[in-house]
Amino acid sequence: MIRVWRLFYRFILGLLLFVVAFLGFLTAVEYRPDDIESVPVLNEGSQTLMLDQAMTLMTFNIGYGGLGATEDFVMDGGEKGRPDDKSVVEGFLSGITELMLTYEADVYFMQEVDRPSRRSYYIDQVELLHETVGLEQYSMSFALNFKALFVPFPVSLTDHIGRVESGMQTLSVFEQKHAERYQFPGEFSWPVRVVNLKRAMLVNRIEIADSEQDLYLINVHLSAYDDGSMRALEMALLREFIQELYNAGHYVIVGGDFNQTFPDAEGVFPVVNTDHFEAAVIEEGYFGDNFSFTIDPTLPTSRLLNQPYEPDDPKTQYYIIDGFLISDNIELIDVYTIDAAFEHSDHNPVMLEVKLKP
Repeated sequence: MIRVWRLFYRFILGLLLFVVAFLGFLTAVEYRPDDIESVPVLNEGSQTLMLDQAMTLMTFNIGYGGLGATEDFVMDGGEKGRPDDKSVVEGFLSGITELMLTYEADVYFMQEVDRPSRRSYYIDQVELLHETVGLEQYSMSFALNFKALFVPFPVSLTDHIGRVESGMQTLSVFEQKHAERYQFPGEFSWPVRVVNLKRAMLVNRIEIADSEQDLYLINVHLSAYDDGSMRALEMALLREFIQELYNAGHYVIVGGDFNQTFPDAEGVFPVVNTDHFEAAVIEEGYFGDNFSFTIDPTLPTSRLLNQPYEPDDPKTQYYIIDGFLISDNIELIDVYTIDAAFEHSDHNPVMLEVKLKP
């Protein structure tokens, strides 16, 4: 009996030592970005941006090609951590690229785009999306939101994230040379921090012909699963940043997944289950009088992943959390959500048409 207890204690001690060593290793290799980092721009685009010129933009969270209509996700009350096999991801990505080609835009704000990662079966989606719209026609920049050598979460020894590199990708036909990644403040506590997201905004500066001012394109994907405190810090930094740009006379377009409901969309899709993700409402006028949200309140832009997509099921939760924020020196022509029926992602794309006022 004593021998059995000794073996048990040795097993427990060995397990504890393994956990400590594992956490120490993950901490040593943790992704630690600087507050501001230069981001490479691949190609320079094929067009010169002019004042009083109509331009179209798309924002689309593609869910790393793994969150289409057949999928659920454990963080949203579902069961799965990743799709069952590579063919599922390839099918979703095929639909996503078809949407991009069908609804051609001058600028694409893409979120949750994976470089080779375990959860999306090591497909380089950054390269794929750039090739889709045209390597020569579109400039491309990419900023990490999530990088970890190994993420043991969320479900089991086989159904987990593992290695991941994911973030925001901006594609533009307009000539550009400057892109930067701005780290958002706030972080999870250790040890969760070492394998969690490090959210940021991707900022692209586009020079305008015959103008001393520039157009700033800002691609964002704000926090979702914190207690709201990190998202508040992110919003405060974004507000300060764009106001400084506006005060300097520049044009500003922010697009992406805000993980919050916009003021004009409050109550359009009521919460059906408070046990899961609830989208906070952005305060009316939060970004001041010089900025306004441009959204389509008639269609949802996202769904809850508590189950595979069932449009007629009363437990299906919808949100309007994707859209654009523009400065008042930009004229709104049109904005609408593409009804893609969540077939290829848990988000629908949103399209914007605007022009820069002279």
